[in-house]
Formats: sequence, C-alpha cells, structure tokens
Amino acid sequence: MKLNRNFLLITGIAILLITCLLVWRPWSGNVAIKDDSDPGKGATLSSSRNLESVSSIAGLNDWKELDDPVQDGWESEALHDLLKKKLAVISGQVTSDVFDQDLLSKVVGQDVEGSVLVPVISEDTWSGGGVVVRRREVPEEVSYSKRAGFTEALQMIPNALGGEAKSRRCSFKVVELKVEQELVHARVLIECARIDQSGVVEQHGDWLTTWKRSGSGKELMLSGVLLQRFEQSEGERRLFADCTESILKGNESYRRQLQLGYPYWLQRIQDTRQMTLLGTPGTALGDVNGDGLEDLYLCQPGGLPNRLFVQQPNGSLRDFTEESGTGWVESCRSALFVDLDNDGDQDLVIASYARMVVSRNDGKGRFSVAGIMELGIGAMGVSAADYDGDGDLDLYVCHYSRGDLDLEAGATVIGSGGQFVYHDANNAGRNYLYRNEIQSGSWDFQDVTEEVGLDVNNRRFSLAAGWEDYDNDGDQDLYVANDFGRNNLYRNDNGRFVDVAPEVQGEDRASGMSVSWGDADRDGVMDLYVANMFSAAGNRIAPQEGFSPGSSAETRGALLRFARGNTLLVQEEGKFRDASEELGVTMGRWAWSSMFADINNDGWEDLLVANGYITTPDTGDL
Repeated sequence: MKLNRNFLLITGIAILLITCLLVWRPWSGNVAIKDDSDPGKGATLSSSRNLESVSSIAGLNDWKELDDPVQDGWESEALHDLLKKKLAVISGQVTSDVFDQDLLSKVVGQDVEGSVLVPVISEDTWSGGGVVVRRREVPEEVSYSKRAGFTEALQMIPNALGGEAKSRRCSFKVVELKVEQELVHARVLIECARIDQSGVVEQHGDWLTTWKRSGSGKELMLSGVLLQRFEQSEGERRLFADCTESILKGNESYRRQLQLGYPYWLQRIQDTRQMTLLGTPGTALGDVNGDGLEDLYLCQPGGLPNRLFVQQPNGSLRDFTEESGTGWVESCRSALFVDLDNDGDQDLVIASYARMVVSRNDGKGRFSVAGIMELGIGAMGVSAADYDGDGDLDLYVCHYSRGDLDLEAGATVIGSGGQFVYHDANNAGRNYLYRNEIQSGSWDFQDVTEEVGLDVNNRRFSLAAGWEDYDNDGDQDLYVANDFGRNNLYRNDNGRFVDVAPEVQGEDRASGMSVSWGDADRDGVMDLYVANMFSAAGNRIAPQEGFSPGSSAETRGALLRFARGNTLLVQEEGKFRDASEELGVTMGRWAWSSMFADINNDGWEDLLVANGYITTPDTGDL
C-alpha cells in the first residue's frame, strides 16, 4: 500500500504527541494543580514556580487574565475598554424613553464643551425612490459649555430619529485614540437608526471626543465633543425585506438543515475545519430548467449536502436537490451557473475545497458530472469569461492556500505565524485558468495558466476574481483579489496576460476578499470596488510606536492600511486613483463580498457589501 506524505506526517505528529504525554507528565512535576471540585471552572496553579515552562489556558473564568491589555503593554486598549462602557451609557440614553441625568453625570463632566450633534441641513443632498439623504461634511464649532448643553445636544438624536424607544438602536465605535497626559482624545463613529412600521431613519456621524482622566487614571469623564461629519437618511420603508422564511419554509431541508445554524452543526459534523475558520460557502443564481425564473444553488460546509432550490411561479422555492443530482457533501466554496457547451442551458461549476467539478445540464435542471479538475486543498472563487475570443467560456479558479495547515508559517490559522509575511504574502497555492475545449459532446478543459502568462505573481492567497475589458480593447482582462497583500490586474493582450497592477496603481495592498467592476462616475471606463476588512482596533493600535517594533516605516504603513476597509479605484486615463475616503466607501466592516448594482434604477451604480463573521456565545474570541 502506498502512503502519501501527508498521512505519514500526521501519523508521525500523533505518535510524537502521545510519547510526550507519556514521558513528560506536567501534572506530576513541581507545579501543583488545585481542584475546586467544580467542573465548570478551570483548574488553577497553586504556585507561581515554573510558570515559564507551562502554557495552558484554563477555563473561561481566566479569559480576562489572559487577554489583559495592560499586562500586554497597551494602555490605549485598557482605556478603550473603559471608553466602551462610558459610550454605552450615552447610547443607552438615545434608546431610552427618558434621559437619566444621574447616570449621565457619571459619564459627562459638568463643564463639558461641545457642538450640536444633529445639525440643521436646509437642502437635501440626494433624494429618489422614497429615500431622502441629508449630509454635512463641515466640522461644527463649540456651542455650549455645560452638561445641560450636552444633554440638549444629545436629545437631538432621538428627536431626529423619532418613533418609540424600542424601535431605536445606537452604537459607537472608537477608531482613533491618543493619550495626552491627563487627557484622552478619541475619534468615535456613531450609527443610530429607527426602524418601525412608519419607515426607516438612519444616522451616521463622526465625533471628536476629549475625556479627562482621574488622578488614578482609572476613571474618565467626557469634557468635549465636536461633530465632524453627519448624515441622515430617511425612507418610507426598508429598501429590502427578509423573505427567507416565506419562500423556503415549505421545504424540509430548510427546517432540518439550513435553519439550524453553525452552533448546532459544529457539534454533529466530523470535519469542522472550514466551518470554524471561514464559514464562507457560496451561492449561485440561474435558470436551470428554462422556465424563465431564477433558481438558487447553495454551497454547504463539508458533511452537509449542497442544495438546489427551483423557483415556483408564486415566488417560493422548492428543493430540487435529489432530482438534480447536485447534493454533494464535500465542503464547497463557490458555485457558478454558466452555459459551457453553448446549448442554451445553464451548466454548473463547483469549486469544492480540493477540486473543481463541472456538470452538464440536460435542459431540465438535471446535472451529470462531465469533468473533475484536481486543484489541491484551498480552492475558492470561480469565474468564467471567453478570454481567447473563440466563442466559448473558459474557467478561472482562485486558490487560497496550499493545504489545511500553513506549515511554513508554523501555525494552524493562516496569517498567525511569526514568519508569515502578513502584508505581502506570496506562499499560497496557484490559481488556474482552464481553456474550454468542449467539442461534439466531449467535455475537456485544459490548464493553460502558465502558457498564457497567468502563472506570474500567482502564489498569493486569492479569494475572488472579476473579468472586464477595462481598457476597452475588445478582450477580457482579469482582476484578482488577494488576502494578505497585493492584488493582480492581468491585462489581456490577444490571449496573453501581463500583470500591470503596479504600473496602473491597481494593487490595493490589503485583505482582498472580493472584486466588482462598475462605472461609478459614468465616464465610460470601468472602475473597481474591492472588499477588504475594516478594523477599529487596527486603526487604534497600528499608528502607535509600540506596534510592530523593528519594522520599517513602509511595513508599518502597509499594516495600518489593512485596517482601513474597502477600496474604490476610479479609472482615469488608463490608471487608477484611490477615491475611497473622499467618496466615503471604506467602512464595510469585515467585508466578504461586494458588487456594483443600480438598486434604485436611477442610472447610477450603487454598492452592496456583505459583511460579518461567525462567533459563539463566548465573545472572548472577539
């Protein structure tokens, strides 16, 4: 029997661990463990001796000890924890029926100076489709110097939102923090909204706040607040309504699989690696049976079957998985409906965790596997375009890593190893371009990645790619969004590709998650929107001197760039200009997917961003 290297490696590691446990018995050494006879608590060390040789995480009760910013040398983060509590009191007033003056007096200084928090804006910035937007970008000036003035200014927020207290929500996010002797300066992003039957009102603001520290430094009082930017949007109704249950509730698979969620399946599925680390199965839309209605395909984590739902005339979806033959249980990352054989129906391409599967549609929504391309573990997004102009669609698949474990970085979580070049990683698996060579019913796809020049700069952690003729020369060019550093823009020169991203300022060195092409300014040339990750903590910490000691100014700047968020690259005379901040499109949180779409049919491309992450009831991991 022939054993592969991975099997031998895993077996060797398992034997080594077992041997270590048998020989090195830390519980019988000099460090004693105290048992409180409470299975809900972690054991505690009864002696501080030999702590350097012991590495253990006890129970959840010790999490605060493990994650102590003061012990880690980050005073700013300890102050941030205190600021969060103070700001929570202020946001609580906005969502309450009556302001609690006693509670405010514990947060706001008696002599606080500040500006209005909801400015008077006489003209609409934009309106259409029942939505009105008012915006003010000019910083406000001090207009009061007592707590009563701040209370009045704060009251303007719920007054402008309207509605009952239970329909209002308000949150604050500290994105910059500087300490100046007894003063703490914090830039705070504010998001407040009211959603009820009468409509929707949403506010976004930017405050510059100043806080006075007590003698011990363990207490803060608000001493100043100036509004820097404000926007309020109002609508007669929500732009979108959640119709998930109404269109899927008739399916048993919805109740027994999709509705149960990650916490349920994490306890029942054997291989949870991709479920716990990423949670990024994709979706696809397409008319699989030729009835003129769009159908939905859902990728699922390994161990759960993918699902194909066929749309009914009344708009509901019926589970057609068994009939279609597409209920594969291998962990799937992305899917694409596309007519590969030019017979007029939508075929199906799946990028699973280790391979790409191409399936032929019989025209009625029933699929048969026509080809399997082995890719190695780490396949992600898949896209299609006729790159060589021969009349059929070719396939490009992104690859994120070279295996389950990032052994080169010495870590099980990609990007966490000490030797990993976080801001410019170039040690992932390769992406592939497959040329479509289907002829007379014989399905064949050839790997032409190296042949056409796409194997250059092709070891990055790629998640998604987008095709577009950005230079208007008649062929399809390719943009690849990469995590951990530079993106690629491969210009197509008659079927040969050249990575021109550096020379046209299109690299966007950040955590690229997705890419979308669109003409944002309607000048006739295509612009780019790339989803990255916004990090409030990163924006607070990365500018500080103690961050990444020993790194060059260029490296530190590159790492700070990772915290900024999404990027809009506007094309001007064949090159791209980063217009993200001036157009206000960076704040997409932990963004995964983004797209241009004219959602209100006014002729201008809008932006939609899907964001978020998975967690559990234990928020210590956040």
